[in-house]
Amino acid sequence: MLEGVGRVKEVWEVAFAPVGGKREREALEVLKKNADSITDVVKKFEILITTFFMEHDFKKTEILGSELSALETEADRGRRKFMRILHEGAFLPAFRGDLARLADRLDRIADTTEGAARAVLQRKKLMGALRKAWRKSPKLKEFIFTLVKMAELTTKTVQALRDSVEMLIIDIDRALEKTKDVNKLEHEIDETEQGIFREMYEFERHLDPLSVVQLSDILHRFENISDRAEDASDLIEIIAYTFRA
Repeated sequence: MLEGVGRVKEVWEVAFAPVGGKREREALEVLKKNADSITDVVKKFEILITTFFMEHDFKKTEILGSELSALETEADRGRRKFMRILHEGAFLPAFRGDLARLADRLDRIADTTEGAARAVLQRKKLMGALRKAWRKSPKLKEFIFTLVKMAELTTKTVQALRDSVEMLIIDIDRALEKTKDVNKLEHEIDETEQGIFREMYEFERHLDPLSVVQLSDILHRFENISDRAEDASDLIEIIAYTFRA
């Protein structure tokens, strides 16, 4: 029994100790930076949503979309670098597979966010339809505020995920606490989305059918981002419990 405990301790020290191998330290630093880059992508999306729905400035929205794509490209480079270090032999095989999958799930968040941004940029006419409906129904403004809040919650969800990635390296218990935050925020997004859909159909008389469909598509893309974050968070839980095994 004591021999088994000693082996687990040795595995942990070799794989994750701050004074571990050079490749492991490099890989962990790249993974942390990658999580930061993905958070930057989602934060840029939040700003893009606010600009589109609150400021009604399509030109600025396009600029933000280009900036978001550049951030996504940077995040993808980080993922590739992390994968390359893993393939070169960083970490023990028992951990390498899950860490590679974590990098992939983080990347899916950035990809999904970029896809959502592109969808918004293809909806220029929706901006005009909303502006016109806004004048007809002041209550629509509250609806838009809620939509922007959903974008803010999405950013907070990914920030909690980023913190969980960082804590995974420092303190497993705190990493697990952060995964709980991700799950709570994702649940709040689900509830917010349900409320938005109920309200949206009340505004059908002020919006043409195509605008309703387009708005619905954007809302679903919000949910997809938080779902990808929850997927990554679930994997962090698995990795954390594996380290404890």
